[in-house]
Amino acid sequence: MIKEVTDQIEPTETCGRARKASRSMGMLLALESRVTSLKESTGNMRKTLKVVNGLTDELDSMKEQLKDFVSESLDSNVEAM
Repeated sequence: MIKEVTDQIEPTETCGRARKASRSMGMLLALESRVTSLKESTGNMRKTLKVVNGLTDELDSMKEQLKDFVSESLDSNVEAM
């Protein structure tokens, strides 16, 4: 009786599907890793950009102060002549 049941059951071939799913999972994990790396890189770039913008603002302020100082110095030299 057992022999009859085993003859009726056809084995399904899962080897190919399992390999395909494994490859897909591997590609998905690699892609997730790259996305995570990209997010970290983008976050670091944003922080750096904020620092650079702050320094640029400071330089612009110093430039204005220097212009005012030079202008006042030239005005005082002209008055002294």
